[in-house]
Amino acid sequence: MNYLIVAEYNGLNYNGWQSQNNPKKSGNVKTIESELLEAINIVTKFNPKLFVSGRTDAGVHALNQVANFKLPFYYDIVKLKASLNGILPPDISIKNIEIVHDSFHSTIDAVSKTYLYKINSGFKSSLLSGYSWFVKEKLNLELMKEAAKIFIGRNNFINFTKKEKERHSVNYHRVINDIRICQKNYGFDIFVEGEGFLRHMVRRIVGAIIACGSGKANTGHIADMLNGKSLAGEALNAPPYGLFLYSVKYRHKNYC
Repeated sequence: MNYLIVAEYNGLNYNGWQSQNNPKKSGNVKTIESELLEAINIVTKFNPKLFVSGRTDAGVHALNQVANFKLPFYYDIVKLKASLNGILPPDISIKNIEIVHDSFHSTIDAVSKTYLYKINSGFKSSLLSGYSWFVKEKLNLELMKEAAKIFIGRNNFINFTKKEKERHSVNYHRVINDIRICQKNYGFDIFVEGEGFLRHMVRRIVGAIIACGSGKANTGHIADMLNGKSLAGEALNAPPYGLFLYSVKYRHKNYC
C-alpha cells in the first residue's frame, strides 16, 4: 500500500529535511525526515523509504509538505495519523494521510510547488520573530512587483542558487510560473510558484526583490544576473526562517 502524508513543521530546530549522518558530530543530525521515519517505524514496526515533494533547507518551515512511503500491509489511516502525531515532537505534525495509487511518487509527480516568504517591515513584530525577515528599510511595493515580473518564465538561475563544486555541469534553468506580493499590516507575503527550485533559489529571488524595493538594486541588474552576467555579485540570500513551503500541486490534487 502506498501512503501519502501531508506534514506541517517548524524548521527552526532542524537541519533541513534530509536525514544525514555527520561524522564530525556524535550521533545523527536532527532532521524532519529522521523524525518522521522514526515515528513510522515505532508505529508500523517497518522501515520504509520516504519520498518527498522537495527537500527544505535548515530553518525552513512547511505548511503542506507532501511525502509518500509504502507498507507491505494495510494500516488504517485514521489510526496511523493519530499514532504518528502522538509520537512526533510538537513542532512536526501530520495534517492528512491518504492511500494513493502504487505508482505515485511525491517527488517525480509534483507539477509545481509554491513557497511563501514573510517580510516584516515598518515595525518589528515579536510574534513573527523566527518566522519572517525583519527589513528596516522602507519598501516600495510597485518596485517590488516590477522586480518580480522579471523572474516569470524560464530563466538561468546560476546566480540565484548556492554554488556547487561542479558549477558548470549542472542545469540551472528553471521555470517560475508566478510571483504574487500581498501587502499585510506587518509587511508583505511573497508567494513564488515554480515547476522546480534550486538550493536557496527562492531566498535569493526574495533577496533581489527586497533589494529593488529598498532602492539598493534595479531591475536591470536582475535581468543581467538572469542572463548569467554579474557572476561576482550574487543575489542577497534572505534568511531561511521567513520561508515556508506553502503548497504542492499534482495532477490529481493541490495540497494547500
